Amino acid sequence: ATFLTNHDQTRAMSVFYGNVDKAKLASFLMLTSPGTPFIYYGEEIGMQGQKPDEDIRLPMQWSADKFAGFSMTNPWRAPAKDYEQVNAALQSGDSNSLLEHYRKLIALRNSHSTLRTGEVILLDTNNSGVYAALRVDDNETLLVLVNLTDEPITNYALILEDARLAESAYSAETLFGAGQANGLERSGEAFPEYRPFEILDPYTMYVLKLTPK
Repeated sequence: ATFLTNHDQTRAMSVFYGNVDKAKLASFLMLTSPGTPFIYYGEEIGMQGQKPDEDIRLPMQWSADKFAGFSMTNPWRAPAKDYEQVNAALQSGDSNSLLEHYRKLIALRNSHSTLRTGEVILLDTNNSGVYAALRVDDNETLLVLVNLTDEPITNYALILEDARLAESAYSAETLFGAGQANGLERSGEAFPEYRPFEILDPYTMYVLKLTPK
């Protein structure tokens, strides 16, 4: 079972001080990792809350309607003050919203069993600001790639010596993220250092499908 926070912890968006990019990145790492993910209600829209416990268990913010669309009468506690700006109705259909980000990742995870049950092979990236891992099973090989920082990164390279890839060049199809990745070439008996993209923009996230040529 994997999760970002639960009903006994400060909510993720409060930990990130309202930074939506960090919330998106955290959800990406969770939903591209093995295990069964649990999403604490409201996390998918960026609800905030800190101790005491009652303030991290406020009514779900469904809409900007009275009582946050949670009920037609006073709930056990008043909704958070930001419910008119942070709610499911407002984010639904907005391609840049946190809610739609979650929906895209869940759809990707549901359509690729490799993300749910595939083996994880962590890769050296030559840069502590870049995370990369292969998710592998008999069906496919997926590369998860993330810039963990708020700065663009160019000085990185993936080391594939222990990746257990087939002795072949690979094409790279972008399943999540924007832009066409460079393919993976093979030099003799080894793979050279691999840079799918020349620049990794701040907080950028990719899932690439690597297919032997």
